[in-house]
Amino acid sequence: MRRALAVLLLSALAAGCTVTTDGRVVAAPTLGHAPPPLPPSELSGLLLDTGDIGTIMDAHMEVVDSGDTMYTNRPLEDGCLVWAEAQEYSYQGSGWTAVRVQQLKDHRDRADHIAYQAVVAFPGALGAHDFYASQVTGWANCDNRRVDLHDPGDPNAHYWSLSKASVADGVLTITRVQEEGSEGWACQRALTTANNVVVDVSACADHVDDRGAQIAKRIAKKIP
Repeated sequence: MRRALAVLLLSALAAGCTVTTDGRVVAAPTLGHAPPPLPPSELSGLLLDTGDIGTIMDAHMEVVDSGDTMYTNRPLEDGCLVWAEAQEYSYQGSGWTAVRVQQLKDHRDRADHIAYQAVVAFPGALGAHDFYASQVTGWANCDNRRVDLHDPGDPNAHYWSLSKASVADGVLTITRVQEEGSEGWACQRALTTANNVVVDVSACADHVDDRGAQIAKRIAKKIP
């Protein structure tokens, strides 16, 4: 009986309740309460400033574009679009309510370092975490692919190799490496979630390593 009560107590504490000695469960207002959902008006404040992005990218970065709408890249015929952040196609039907996006470069015309940061609000934490979980499954469908990512109107193919998607410390990542005309030019996309916000970023550079994940983690730390 004592062991059963202990198990019940632990379960109740995890749910934000407490248990009396006669086994009744009563509310514990100060235990286990999640923070309130972050309103859309606070999304912009989550984006890293140019100094923080520059430190991670090891370059002097400047904002070249900002917005409050999703991007509209086209997926492959089978729906694969894992290399592109904050896509309308990827978030369709997820219940998201607001987005803030920003692009940064070290040079506007010919960049050696590029970063995209996006934060996406959901009505509650469950919606954000459900979307993240769906992407962990969905990204795996594009593992180890060779994809042609040429721009509209460009008749030439531009091939990239996708890595295998992986999760570490709650951050989902995948890297694409350009096959021609570069020495190690690559982009890492990273996705994570905190409270009711999904953090969706990409970092591009020679030998990009884990810079996308670094940006995502630093943004997530700012979310209450």
